[in-house]
Amino acid sequence: MRAHPDAGTSTERRHVYVRTSCGRELTIGRLALGDARHPAARVFVDLGSCPGCHGARWVGFTVAEARQLGWALLSQAAAAERGLRQGAVTERS
Repeated sequence: MRAHPDAGTSTERRHVYVRTSCGRELTIGRLALGDARHPAARVFVDLGSCPGCHGARWVGFTVAEARQLGWALLSQAAAAERGLRQGAVTERS
């Protein structure tokens, strides 16, 4: 698993990458949609591709890979929530 930090901070990660044993690299991240009045935070998973998968739209995980994916999803969801709260605080200021 590897991560790329956000441009503005070294503690939060905008994207987390999980490479499965079959060579597929998943990208887990977050999107900020909407505007200041109607913010909409989303967490996404890009399944990527793998050698020999021939367009398969599913992925199987080892136990360790499933835990990495779970951690990545939960951490991105928490960061998205923090972003919404910070936006609400900035909006009221």
